[in-house]
Amino acid sequence: MSSHSARGRSMSVTEAPAKPPASTRAVLDFAWDAGKFRADDAIAATGLTRSTVLAALDSLIDIGLVEELPSGRQAPGARVGMALSTGAHGGSRLGRPARRFQLRAEAGVVIGVDAGWAHLTTIAADLSGHQLAREEVDVTEADRESPDRRRDLILTAVDGVLAAAGRAVDEVVSVGLGVPAPVNGEGVSPPHPLHFWEHMNPGLQATLDELFPAARVENDAALATIAEGAAGAARGYQHFVAVLVGRRLGAAVFLEGQIVRGAHGAVGELGGLSLVSGIGNTTGLGTRAEEWAATALAEGRIPTDHPWAELGADEFTAENLLASARLDDPVTGPLLTELGLTLGRICSVLAHFYDPEAIVLCGAVTGALTEVLRIARWYAAEDAQVPAPAILVSQLGGDVVAIGGLSAARDAARHIVVPTLLARQHQQVRASGE
Repeated sequence: MSSHSARGRSMSVTEAPAKPPASTRAVLDFAWDAGKFRADDAIAATGLTRSTVLAALDSLIDIGLVEELPSGRQAPGARVGMALSTGAHGGSRLGRPARRFQLRAEAGVVIGVDAGWAHLTTIAADLSGHQLAREEVDVTEADRESPDRRRDLILTAVDGVLAAAGRAVDEVVSVGLGVPAPVNGEGVSPPHPLHFWEHMNPGLQATLDELFPAARVENDAALATIAEGAAGAARGYQHFVAVLVGRRLGAAVFLEGQIVRGAHGAVGELGGLSLVSGIGNTTGLGTRAEEWAATALAEGRIPTDHPWAELGADEFTAENLLASARLDDPVTGPLLTELGLTLGRICSVLAHFYDPEAIVLCGAVTGALTEVLRIARWYAAEDAQVPAPAILVSQLGGDVVAIGGLSAARDAARHIVVPTLLARQHQQVRASGE
């Protein structure tokens, strides 16, 4: 592996200079999501003086994190703090357009990873969150059983998405990664009786910390929660539960404006559903649909002229099955009813335990759940003791976990990007002098 790969790289931000002044951090916090802005906008947002804001902008421009947008009337080489010239009586002799700035998004890269049980999805984005490339690979049984192979697969995926984006590993500022296991605030998963959680999260936080300036390992549903709260169906809600419903059932709980973890990061783990009549296990709705339809096909309950009978082996997926299913179809109606009642019970259990404003259903299969949702909403409303939560459908599709990883990585990058870029500059200066 070349020295430019994630596995060949070891960078420590401890070499970086001290944290930037509070004023610089305040101006960066504003610029991070502001788009194009004027100095006056930053002054109003931060409450800092003009000279302080202009000095902070100068320092951010110097390290390549903010750029000044072209102005046709700006003198060559002018600094941010240049004043307008004035006439003898104090009036302006030659005005100029207000100077504008923006975050220099290409100054770094953030990575979001959904390190799932069956698939691994990786997305690279610039500092503004604009996606640059996306890669997906299958996870084999051997990859799942070997912690070393799983770590290697993840790092190879990071290398792959960077290559697809045309960016180098040294440009990565932060990585956000989701795993199908409980994760505590330090990125560590507890032991599992069958070692499943340890295999899904084999010390990934420590691995990523050695390679990148910042990294955040989270439960996959927790990253879905971050994505939905930032840019999805749960935006504006302070109390909601995000539920992954595709291959397996998993949830994360967001109350009082923050993710709730518990002692071991297991708040939202749904293993207890195995004790609930009518649910029975944590098998996801997508898997339930595929297993139900496969059994019906094997038992001869699907007529040869039915749309399901025309699906090839590779097309026999939950998304395709549910897309053509109807409640008034004697073949597919029983499946939709069963899934609707099961989902209603799941939402009812979550509502009783957590009292959320909303439950957001996430994953690739959710777009095909229209008739299932009608039954689930009815069931949850009938069973409610307090006002029933809204049952919402994510619009972020199957990439919701990786998108949440991007959001988490971008948030982490905001806090460490200045010392990271300063360290990069110092390394380049030292290298040029050798």
